[in-house]
Amino acid sequence: MLTTVEIIAGAVLVVLVLVDALVTTLSVSTGAGPLTSRVTGALWRILLWRHPQGREGTPLRFAGVLLLTVTASTWVLLLWAGWSLLFVGSGAVVNSTTGRAAGAIDTVYFAGFSTATLGVGDYTANQPGWRLLAAVAGFTGFLLITLAVTYLLSVVQAVVASRALAVHVFALGAHPQEVVARGWSGGQFGSAFIQHLVSLSSEVAQVAEQHLAYPVLHYCHTGRAAAAPSRAVATLDEAMLILSAGVAADARPDDSAVTPVREAVSGYVQTVAATSALVPTPDAPAVPALTALAEAGVPLADGRSFEQAVHAEADRRAGLRRMVGNSGWAWPQAG
Repeated sequence: MLTTVEIIAGAVLVVLVLVDALVTTLSVSTGAGPLTSRVTGALWRILLWRHPQGREGTPLRFAGVLLLTVTASTWVLLLWAGWSLLFVGSGAVVNSTTGRAAGAIDTVYFAGFSTATLGVGDYTANQPGWRLLAAVAGFTGFLLITLAVTYLLSVVQAVVASRALAVHVFALGAHPQEVVARGWSGGQFGSAFIQHLVSLSSEVAQVAEQHLAYPVLHYCHTGRAAAAPSRAVATLDEAMLILSAGVAADARPDDSAVTPVREAVSGYVQTVAATSALVPTPDAPAVPALTALAEAGVPLADGRSFEQAVHAEADRRAGLRRMVGNSGWAWPQAG
């Protein structure tokens, strides 16, 4: 006997899961689907709440694996639940040997086998239309599992790229002042340093697009500060601020090397803010000290003008600090 409420609820659930999975895995401009974004965001806030900020080697490094597993499992279980409601509501599932109507548990079993495979033949639908829907259930299950596996592999590749970006940045210096000081060579900023900046602008832009395509990427916390993308991006932007406002005007690199990096960082921060669960915006970090640059012989701009430039960037630096804190790390600064 047909139960309309169960059939409608099951159909809505199946459609919701498929739409969420398709948006999450195939969309490159809208971020995760509504279900995935809410589940992963809520879990991340819980995990972050228990995490000692800035500490290396904490259990948070397993968060990415956990959230990816939860995402895939949620899709599979809800798809199974949706088809179970549809078949329970239809009353069309029968024992293929005796012809007796299947109970609720047997119908759920039939729905599970139908979505995972094509069933084992011990239960079947006794009406042509519902037999056709059993085949559709098998197709949706195959589609969902394929999408999930493909998505997981793509996220792994994106995680590697984002951590490679972090390694590249921190190879230039452990903190913003060191990045600038190391770039100073022979009375000017070396050509190799400028080439690094040109390369980094494209790397940051690429990782930003990967964050948009795979929002869960922001939750793939690394156990090493030297491989944390959010810290690296903040370090890089802070270094560019020092180059553009803290270094004397006649010693600064050309704007064509610095400006693209800052534009790429802006895109990165906007993408992360739009696609991840973020903590409240903190105050902007303190004005970076330039003592290490002076000791390295880098010509410096007037201290007052530098402070004014830094204060003018308060909103941007607060947003960067928010992004770093949301990823479980402390703001990068000279030790």
